[in-house]
Amino acid sequence: MDRTLTSFIWVWVSLIILINAFGIAGILASADTSWQALQKIAEIYSPANVILELLVLSPAIGAYVWRERRRNSLRSH
Repeated sequence: MDRTLTSFIWVWVSLIILINAFGIAGILASADTSWQALQKIAEIYSPANVILELLVLSPAIGAYVWRERRRNSLRSH
């Protein structure tokens, strides 16, 4: 189970990073100017939207917490 949770965490976080990287690349490719692209990226990654990123990462965070609790309970026995 530990290996499964670890794999899930890595896959989920990797997917989020890839999706964000492709999104940024798409914004840079479609913008008329570099300044326009930077403004759009700054708008997307504003502090309010970072909270949404945490919600997107919540399955990985939940799996991490679950894995650590399992590890600690197995060590205590």
